[in-house]
Amino acid sequence: MSLQQDAAKAAMIRWLANPAELGKAPKKIEAAGEFELHGLIYYIFKYKKTALGKWLVGVCGGYEAGEMDHCGHVFSEMQPYDESTAQQHCTDMVEMLRSYWMEQALATGSDDYFI
Repeated sequence: MSLQQDAAKAAMIRWLANPAELGKAPKKIEAAGEFELHGLIYYIFKYKKTALGKWLVGVCGGYEAGEMDHCGHVFSEMQPYDESTAQQHCTDMVEMLRSYWMEQALATGSDDYFI
């Protein structure tokens, strides 16, 4: 596992532990792949809320090559992990996040949100 992937895993755990999400760290979490989108690197994670729970899918990223800070695209819809569709599902989540922040930028007249 690369240092960047380690940073992504830690960020995913922090996001999941937020009270508005799982409210605690997942019982299990594993890296399940990576992909590039819009010139940035994204990491796919599968995680379990409980030891006997189903694997769920999440994404963390927006990393430039060699960087340890992501652009803020950390998300999960807490949907079941399926290896055959995980990358497309994560791509869809990232595009949803990008769309949201672009709309925020347009609403405020700022380009600070464009990622």
